[in-house]
Amino acid sequence: MPDAPVVPKPTLKERLQSHLAEYGKIALYTYLALSLTAIIGFSIAIGMGVSPSDATGVIGVIGAGWLAAKATMPLRILATLGLTPLIAALLKRRKPKAEPDDAEAS
Repeated sequence: MPDAPVVPKPTLKERLQSHLAEYGKIALYTYLALSLTAIIGFSIAIGMGVSPSDATGVIGVIGAGWLAAKATMPLRILATLGLTPLIAALLKRRKPKAEPDDAEAS
């Protein structure tokens, strides 16, 4: 019996693109929220250990936070893939049901 062809697992980028196609703005907003949270969190953590004395120091702390957050990109993508269906379900449940028009009721 011949071996079945091996189908390669989609890359993380391909999975994220299909997720964006399926969930649209919800997936995009989830990813952006996770990214901003990571950048802000790393910037605060780095800033607590550094006392910037001028604007260049502040920009350096934010830049270092961005670089640290960039290193966590694969984890943020995985978190986006896992959280988006949950967020979409919550938003769908919270969305009020449309009431029938008067024309349909008569």
